[in-house]
Amino acid sequence: MIAHKLAVGQAVDFNGGLPSMPRPRGPFQVVSVLPVDDGNFPTYRVKSNAEPFERAAKEIDLVAVGLPPSKETTAAPWAGPVPGRWLPRPFRSR
Repeated sequence: MIAHKLAVGQAVDFNGGLPSMPRPRGPFQVVSVLPVDDGNFPTYRVKSNAEPFERAAKEIDLVAVGLPPSKETTAAPWAGPVPGRWLPRPFRSR
């Protein structure tokens, strides 16, 4: 059985290999996971904020542009102090 590599809520875009179709406006968000089609390609429903409709897309036509929602961090790793690390005291003039 073929496993899906993209997750619902993940940011994706169409790769450049769509020669016969105008390039859709993205980025897109994975809305739902569809069953594997007849050619054993995992498929997805994707939605762009720039378009009022959803699209069905094969996994081979998509490229991930962001981490799945469960793996994204809310703050950058350099935004706060590192736990367990000594921080110098601020300089105070007299």
